Amino acid sequence: MKHKSKFKAGRVYNWLDQGPVLLLAPCEIPDPIENGEQFKLYRKCPEAWPTEIGWTISMLQTGEVLDVHEETLNLGAINELP
Repeated sequence: MKHKSKFKAGRVYNWLDQGPVLLLAPCEIPDPIENGEQFKLYRKCPEAWPTEIGWTISMLQTGEVLDVHEETLNLGAINELP
């Protein structure tokens, strides 16, 4: 997946109001399914399912690992890990 991003794996950012998170790697997040017809189409042809760029993060306070939308990350990096 090629995507030019202002974010960098290994840096710490804020995610929404959940506190600091470590960016692990870029990922693709599938768009929501709006109706049964879309579900039938995507079930038959998963590669037709539209996606957007996101990030796999690790929440520093809880250790949870999640995929999140890129626009939900705070642009101001808090820190960079060595």
